[in-house]
Amino acid sequence: MARYLPNAKRGIIFNIEVDGKKIIAHEGETVATVLMAAGIRSFAGHAEPYAPSRLFCGMGTCQQCLVTINDLPNCQACRIFARPGMKVVTSDGR
Repeated sequence: MARYLPNAKRGIIFNIEVDGKKIIAHEGETVATVLMAAGIRSFAGHAEPYAPSRLFCGMGTCQQCLVTINDLPNCQACRIFARPGMKVVTSDGR
């Protein structure tokens, strides 16, 4: 169950671009964390009848969170920290 932590300290706010839209990120968060916080749950689409890829392990083992970052394909969103001005493309966003 998700919980809101009102006293949690978060890093400096900046923007990244995800599928052409500006998304708020915080210093110290992974790309996967930023996507999940923005309500983006699908990282990659698949042919029917398969469901889209979603964050699974969150530690770089499963390869379910692959995205393109700054034109570099197959980046693990759970292992890369968000940086100001970063451009992320999910395969659902193509």
